[in-house]
Amino acid sequence: MAKPLIILICVAFLGGALYIGGSFFGGGRDAYASVATVNGRPITLAALENAYFQEAMYYQMLYGGQLSSSVLERIRYEAFDILVNNSLIEQELEVRKYKPEQAEIQQELDALVENYGRETLDSYGYTDAELRAYVTQQLQFKQLVDDLTGEITINDQAVKDSYEQVRASHILIKVESEETEAWDHAKTVAEEIRQKLDTMEFEEAARLYSDDSSASSGGDLGFIHRGDTVEPFEQAVFSMEVGEISDLVKTDFGYHIIKVTDKILAEGDEFEAEKESLREQLVEQERIKLFNDWLLGQKGKAEIVILDHQLLAYDYMLNGEYEQAAAAYQKALEENPSNPYLYASLGQAHLYLDQLDEAIAKYEKAVELGPNDGQLHLALASLYMEAGRNDEAITTFLKASELSTSDLFAQMMIRSVLAELGDEDAVAVVDERIEAIQEMYNQIEEDAEAGESTEDAGTDEPEADSSQDQTAE
Repeated sequence: MAKPLIILICVAFLGGALYIGGSFFGGGRDAYASVATVNGRPITLAALENAYFQEAMYYQMLYGGQLSSSVLERIRYEAFDILVNNSLIEQELEVRKYKPEQAEIQQELDALVENYGRETLDSYGYTDAELRAYVTQQLQFKQLVDDLTGEITINDQAVKDSYEQVRASHILIKVESEETEAWDHAKTVAEEIRQKLDTMEFEEAARLYSDDSSASSGGDLGFIHRGDTVEPFEQAVFSMEVGEISDLVKTDFGYHIIKVTDKILAEGDEFEAEKESLREQLVEQERIKLFNDWLLGQKGKAEIVILDHQLLAYDYMLNGEYEQAAAAYQKALEENPSNPYLYASLGQAHLYLDQLDEAIAKYEKAVELGPNDGQLHLALASLYMEAGRNDEAITTFLKASELSTSDLFAQMMIRSVLAELGDEDAVAVVDERIEAIQEMYNQIEEDAEAGESTEDAGTDEPEADSSQDQTAE
């Protein structure tokens, strides 16, 4: 439907605000139906599907494995959001009428060809005119960013703060309630543990008493930069000396006892060598923030009309408008009644509305239309379990296990739930599948090691032959 552009994403630093030029997404083709309009300008289905394909490919390469229907729906909405950003940027560029110098355009074009190779670009069917239009658009975009963000100055203290790190361990007494009694009890427990540290090793106390996942490693959090943690924790940890143990530190998570185990200070030759590079990084981060703030403001002022019912439903879901989301998903199903994943999404909307029976009914329909999708069965089984329909839950969990023959994570999760439900026979079935997956992974690893050994052996032999030839000569 449109030429792939994954090799031409050159302005990656903007993340979610990535601008890659609408024309290269197949936009502006009136033959395709619109899924939305931005200030009256259409976003076509062709543009959306092309952007969605690229986003899905990126996530597939990043995470591997099968992407769930809920993840794919989020990716599709993210692709739509990128196209909205692109449209707003293009509209601004049209107003500003930037005209890059021909020499600058040629320089960028030469760099693009050198970077990707002429043969690669030709294989995708790009003409010189298309590539010239692309680099022109990128130069215009760069000018827009420069104009919007202006001159950015980073002072020396900010550079030092970005360099410094503290390695810390902590003991967390978690509080998961707003009740005063819960906080008072946690404080009492934390004070008792703090007293024990006079005679007990910190790492041992963390393993015994901490509610954090770091407990298994003695509370070690590794090195921390400023901005990595909540403010009360950061203030405490960066004010402490190596070996010092803090008094109680209260955060939204509960009460912490902190020990600083190492520090990297902004001093010495290593810091001096990295200082200017760090300053450039901070400038870039500030540039991103300023541009994204501008873009968010433009989006807030724009008239964005979503015409695609699935996109509209997901937008409602993000905003917590679950009744409107359910109605939009229902309209999407009227257009595509055989799509199991729309039924699953509708079921999720009903679940947020505390309509468990309706949610189960929709997921049952999703499973009927997608009988070979293990993740749909897994979701339905979880709903059965929530409704107390344990026999149906066990049967459906087992079906999900059967359909997830290479998904070790899913099998482990199913085993855990079946053990919780007390069905030993079902647990034994899943255990066999887990063992089979582990054996498969072991075999793959053995084959890979054997292949490496063969390659090594194959490399040595020619070298020996070469020596013999030289000796004979």
